[in-house]
Amino acid sequence: MNRRHFCRVAVASSFVAVVPGVRAAGPLLFHEHGHGLAFSSDGKILFAPSHDGLAAYEDSAWREAPGPEQGFSGFAVAERAIYASGPGAGLMRSVDGGRTWHTIALRGEEVRLIAAGYRSGALYALKRGGLAATLDEGKTWRAAKAQRVAGEIHALGAHPMHASIVALGTGFGLYLSRDGGETFNRLDGSEPVTALTFDHDGSRVLYARALSNDVIERRLDKGERRRMRLPALAHDYVTCLAHSPTDERSIAFATRKLDVYLTRDGGGTWRRIASAGDADVPETETQHEH
Repeated sequence: MNRRHFCRVAVASSFVAVVPGVRAAGPLLFHEHGHGLAFSSDGKILFAPSHDGLAAYEDSAWREAPGPEQGFSGFAVAERAIYASGPGAGLMRSVDGGRTWHTIALRGEEVRLIAAGYRSGALYALKRGGLAATLDEGKTWRAAKAQRVAGEIHALGAHPMHASIVALGTGFGLYLSRDGGETFNRLDGSEPVTALTFDHDGSRVLYARALSNDVIERRLDKGERRRMRLPALAHDYVTCLAHSPTDERSIAFATRKLDVYLTRDGGGTWRRIASAGDADVPETETQHEH
């Protein structure tokens, strides 16, 4: 999928209020290349992994997370562990908040994306051979056929409760599987989906549409949708999306240009908490559109 299709200025029709004077440097590690975004299991920390290491946002400040200096390709947080992939490291696990890491599977393989069911115990990995799933932390793997999926996969998400439910975002939209990734149905084919996540209880899937400059919340049971307007992203688009496991109104996203935004009120007010540039970090308010 051609990335240039995403570089489009979105014209926001909603009211925007900017409060100047808040300056904060973003995490240095994240400025090279972002590879995921996730809240800790207690919802207090926002992790920003990259090829250069792991940054953490806590108590309104960024810090370098403790642990070895290493690169990350994929990143996912479950209730009792953090999972990650790195160049040549395969699938890694940390049970102490990222202080130590141990390779548990797929050593030497290139794993581009991973997703962890928060309580289900399921792990999904997108590797060179395609989509694969495990229910025993990598001891055994099952190849998922991913039938009826069109386009390059850019986002992967696992349902927090049900191991058989997994979602994909591609250049042709949002796809959902209820049979462990064997077959998928397209839920939204209006434009490319570049990031997705499930909410804390799995009742909704949240996904970013690259051209509309918005995030959609879609209920899995009835298909009802709510549209969240994002701050204006000039020539930029969302690449990572995270939902707090403890607070349904706390959501964060990162962009291709390595800006990071956070809301604590379900998208009513967004605060830019990291910027790849040296500009002021504003707090932005937008009205919901349904």
